[in-house]
Amino acid sequence: MKLSDIGEFGFIDRIARNYPAGDASILKGIGDDTAVIPFSGNSVILLTTDQLIEGFHFCLDTIDGRKLGWKALAVNLSDIAAMGGTPIGFVLSLGIPAERTSVKFLDNFYQGLYWLGNKMGVELLGGDTSEGGERFIINISLLGKACKDKVVYRDGGQDEDDLYVTGRLGDAALGLKLVEAGGKQKFAGKLLDRHLTPMPRIREGKLLAERKVANAMIDISDGLLADLNHILVQSKIGAEIELSRLPLSKEFQVRAGEYTDNPLSLALGGGEDYELLFSVSSDKRGEVARLSRELTCPLTRIGRLSRHINGVVLKDENGRTKKAAPVGYDHFKTLKDLQKEK
Repeated sequence: MKLSDIGEFGFIDRIARNYPAGDASILKGIGDDTAVIPFSGNSVILLTTDQLIEGFHFCLDTIDGRKLGWKALAVNLSDIAAMGGTPIGFVLSLGIPAERTSVKFLDNFYQGLYWLGNKMGVELLGGDTSEGGERFIINISLLGKACKDKVVYRDGGQDEDDLYVTGRLGDAALGLKLVEAGGKQKFAGKLLDRHLTPMPRIREGKLLAERKVANAMIDISDGLLADLNHILVQSKIGAEIELSRLPLSKEFQVRAGEYTDNPLSLALGGGEDYELLFSVSSDKRGEVARLSRELTCPLTRIGRLSRHINGVVLKDENGRTKKAAPVGYDHFKTLKDLQKEK
């Protein structure tokens, strides 16, 4: 058996089974957007880490140092947002190909980190550097904090909960296609920004948690269907997605058809949206609407959870339904494997 046979999430499940947490005081280890560690009184520490590797997550020919620094921090901040937490600080480790990396590029990279960190109130606390060989490698570990009784986990989904997402879906995946095509088309700017400099939904996640609106929550990094599947597995429930409700930007609606015969596939499985997907008791629709107006960020109801559904079904505008596989980005599966799942 090869790693590509089980994929990223199968590998993570294997680690979790073989090496369960031994400290009973840890509130959450493997299996959510962050680890949750008791701290003092009703406070907990949130801990997450992510890495970006040249050639897999980014190409230095298509992203500048500032945007790369921004994105490296943003993907970690999004994990804190998904738990409803407040970021505190981060440490950064870099593997740098010294012979082909300029000091100016590195200065710009750290400036991008600073810009987003300053906006989000999070500071660089330290880190490590080493020779990276053939690839530029970025690893960030980020600390956050939250109230113990207000952390939102993936396993809190309830029968007949409404499903919501923040913002718009599919723009980042379309932005990647624009990058691959040169990025000079109409509407390229907004779509490229969504791919290269995503805005983590820290404020949205905090308010959803503090006001106890969300029952379950996750950030959309690997694609809507793939990340929804994590909620379904851990909440032991199924879901129905109404395709006509998916929030698609004007730019997406105008341009997506030029790059794919099935634009909805980008919104459902493209990944890197870094929006929040969350479930809410259906009697709180009015509260969600008020919160959306307060945030000036759309919170869109896209479906529901149900104990009577196995997995995910997609419902079109005519009421027809079909089963959906949890497709999305997987680091260890080949393109051929992912196409089979679709």
